[in-house]
Amino acid sequence: MKKLLVITSSMLLLAACGSTPKSQSTPLADNDAIPSWVFLPTSDTGLASSSCVAWGNNMSAARAQAIANAKADMALQIETRAKVMDKTLESQKQSGTEVSNHSSFTQVSKQIAEQSLVGAIPKEIAFARIDNQKQLCALVTMDNTQPIFDKLIKEAGVKLDPKAEAVLYKEFRTTKVTAELDAELKANKL
Repeated sequence: MKKLLVITSSMLLLAACGSTPKSQSTPLADNDAIPSWVFLPTSDTGLASSSCVAWGNNMSAARAQAIANAKADMALQIETRAKVMDKTLESQKQSGTEVSNHSSFTQVSKQIAEQSLVGAIPKEIAFARIDNQKQLCALVTMDNTQPIFDKLIKEAGVKLDPKAEAVLYKEFRTTKVTAELDAELKANKL
């Protein structure tokens, strides 16, 4: 009786394991996996963005589209960071810190973002299967964000003391803007 119970339990366990649903994302081959940068693009020294497009058997068209989409996302990151800079300066004004009249960083960010994307370069290109569809993915990075920040300050006409500028640049570079960027991306996708 014990043997029958053990065998039955083992068979039920094996049957349960066999009914586990498959993952939505699968590798293209046994040795191919979706690179981590597809889902979490990062750069230690600047900005990073990734994008995947459906594979249509045309490498140059898919590559160009994936890179263009990643650059568009990077431009959105720059604009969102400019909004954070505006909020930071607004809070400094409310706390009594002297900040001269200036244009909004948000107002000048779109043009600066477009100009700055010339410095964004593709770092990685890879295939992945996402939602059971073959995709070509691109990772684009911009290593130095200081020129973008400096141009935002200049074009907005902001006069800051070095300490305030250092704090603002830290805000510009940190991941604090990630939540606002995510919210902005969701709002634009809806």
